[in-house]
Amino acid sequence: MTRRALRRILAGLGAAAVLAAVFLAYTQPSLMQQLGDAIWACF
Repeated sequence: MTRRALRRILAGLGAAAVLAAVFLAYTQPSLMQQLGDAIWACF
């Protein structure tokens, strides 16, 4: 396996981990409420 192939695999796994974390965050309504309140407080 070349370095390029290994780098592509690691990048794909990293992207999948980030997407999974975002999906899990959206399943918690309290977190979304806090995030919305924090963004609203900026205005």
